[in-house]
Amino acid sequence: MKFSKIFILGFSSLVLIACSSNRESLPRTKAVSTDTIVLNNGSTINFITENAINGQVVEDTNNYLNIVTRGDTAQVVGVKVVQFATSLFTLNSGSISSFTKEELKGKYVESVPNKTMDILTPELYAILKKINANKNKNNTVTVQPYKFKLIYDGLTDNKYNFIYTTYIRSNNFEFVCSDKDLALDDKVKPFSDWEMNNYQLVQDVTLKAINTCMDRLKLHKNITELEKALN
Repeated sequence: MKFSKIFILGFSSLVLIACSSNRESLPRTKAVSTDTIVLNNGSTINFITENAINGQVVEDTNNYLNIVTRGDTAQVVGVKVVQFATSLFTLNSGSISSFTKEELKGKYVESVPNKTMDILTPELYAILKKINANKNKNNTVTVQPYKFKLIYDGLTDNKYNFIYTTYIRSNNFEFVCSDKDLALDDKVKPFSDWEMNNYQLVQDVTLKAINTCMDRLKLHKNITELEKALN
């Protein structure tokens, strides 16, 4: 019995280590809206919004705040332990996959929508309209609001990380707005702070991330790269 407990605890630790080491694959997406932008030089751009799946185990494109708690990890670790124990008797251990915390389904809070497009669209439109795109080319700019999540930070404290990603793509151009646009103090806070006033702090931090990201996009080198992709 003592050996079994040590084995399970040891394997659980290995699974949790794997949580932080896996590389993330690109999400599947679903187009939700299409618009046409007329630029200042008379050219046009198809502007597509795609909701991206919020973690590989989530089989929908629900665009609301997603919260991953320690309980979500505990459930998966329990399944992995059972799979591993079974594999010892079936010689099938190679089929057991690890996971990241960001891939966990968690729980959606449907009263807290991801307002990325409300904030980003007018800013991005203003930037795009000033670009001299090729009039004879069928150009498309795709925006993918991807991650909009709160994920537990450590195993013992009550702090949660704000995880955020939005992709802006056109041909070979890719630009990412993410939680990396935020200071550490902005994106790691006690859960009680996040949930006040129906998670208003989440919306405030999203606004800050997008504003910082748009300032980066306006830099000469990034505008040049975007213009190349549209010509």
